[in-house]
Amino acid sequence: MVRGTESPWWVNRSDRWRTAYAERALVPELLMSAQPDLGWAGCAAVERDPQRVSGAWVFTGTRIPVAALFENLEDGVSLAEFVELFPGVTEQQARLVLEHVARSSAAAVA
Repeated sequence: MVRGTESPWWVNRSDRWRTAYAERALVPELLMSAQPDLGWAGCAAVERDPQRVSGAWVFTGTRIPVAALFENLEDGVSLAEFVELFPGVTEQQARLVLEHVARSSAAAVA
């Protein structure tokens, strides 16, 4: 490989996440341990267990960090595509998370 042509870590992030999830070997960049607590305990679509995924908030019944949703949306992935990329997460769960963040953000501004 020619020096300087390596792709930055964020290139093809969705592909890496999909592979890491399929191999059950989530890499540190997927973990959300530093994620701010937006009152996630009040959102039925997510859960947290200190013994799973380093205690990150994940979609209920999965090992998929909530941060994966926001990273993919930021990369231009649609909600429908996200649900396809991450089996186990339903569109309803993703929508509940987005609604929760919107409510939490509005409350923080008020």
